[in-house]
Amino acid sequence: MRLLPKPEFAIYAIALGAQGMISILTDVGFGSAILAMVGTRFNDKQLLGSYIKAASSIRRSLIMIVTVIAIVAIVSFRHSRFEAHGSREITFLAVAVLVTLQFQAWASYYETPLLLNSKMVALYTPQIAAAAMRMACAFILYYTHAISSTTVVMANTLSIVIMGVSYRIMARRYIVVPRALPREHAREMIKYLIPMLPLYIYVALIGQISLFLITLFGHVGQIADVAAAGRIGQLFLLLGSSNSVLVAPLFSKTPRSQFSRRYVYAMGTVGVVALLVAASAKLFPGLYLFLLGAKYSGLTVQVQLVVYASALGYIAGAMGAVALARKWVFWWSGTLQVVLVGLVQVISAMLLPLNTSEGVLTMNLYVNVAAIGVQIAYLAKGLTIHARAESEEPVATSS
Repeated sequence: MRLLPKPEFAIYAIALGAQGMISILTDVGFGSAILAMVGTRFNDKQLLGSYIKAASSIRRSLIMIVTVIAIVAIVSFRHSRFEAHGSREITFLAVAVLVTLQFQAWASYYETPLLLNSKMVALYTPQIAAAAMRMACAFILYYTHAISSTTVVMANTLSIVIMGVSYRIMARRYIVVPRALPREHAREMIKYLIPMLPLYIYVALIGQISLFLITLFGHVGQIADVAAAGRIGQLFLLLGSSNSVLVAPLFSKTPRSQFSRRYVYAMGTVGVVALLVAASAKLFPGLYLFLLGAKYSGLTVQVQLVVYASALGYIAGAMGAVALARKWVFWWSGTLQVVLVGLVQVISAMLLPLNTSEGVLTMNLYVNVAAIGVQIAYLAKGLTIHARAESEEPVATSS
């Protein structure tokens, strides 16, 4: 970000945005579903491997459909906004995105056995190595005058390949993957995720809506500004990853009798961390601006909006991780979030200037507030289910 010129960084951001959107559309929650399906049976190597095989097989079918649509969209955006890159650069970007998607799936599915078996060193080592390699590649490209949006995307792809292969190798000792597709487990996962399908489709779009809106209504400088401010949100990925690394495995294995106490402790901790994150942007915005570099020194308000939204997103993500781990997926789950968040967006589009970076990022903040509201609804319904299950349990009588 600091090393790339603004136009090149804008192209890089759009490529990563498209990659993130396709990744969600081709996964649609199967990675998190594996945790929920296995639950307390995570020591069963055949069962865990069977669910991973089912998720991988279904994803291969989805990627064929989504990829064609996404490539068309990438090409359309690139030709309409940026004239400096030709067909060769577009091809490199598209191929890099497709390769990244495959190995991202390996990382997502094959990290699950490490999570469930609490192998934290094995879990984080490939991530740290990949991050170090990306940084090293960026500096090498910069000092050899070869840095561009295309070469940086390719370096990012190489790091994801290393991470995906590492997870697949390390997961072997904890799983037994069948050769044939386990149709029963595939149907079970599909049935579990169908109510959430509208939500995942919407999340894939909403996750990049700020970048795409400013691409449509703004100019190259504003695209770079939104993308740069958004990169500050990447600083809090470690917080977000804790939801899948700590929260989801914990609550997938938590007995019903211990749920309430653990939930209060966990969400209390999450709330305190989110408050500290928001306060850091309010009190010390200069620290974040220093990380962005001199080209983005005037983005104080934008950076604060991103950090506030990241703090709210962290809370919503933690609540969502619990809901999925407890299998709180209802027929109205996806529809509720799409309707509520969509309503917030429509109102924001009417009241906010979406041709400015401040307007787009303010909308993101409101969207995350709505997401917390949806998670509160899931919690209320889930607690009702817990109470009903406890009342139906047979009471032991003394003879």
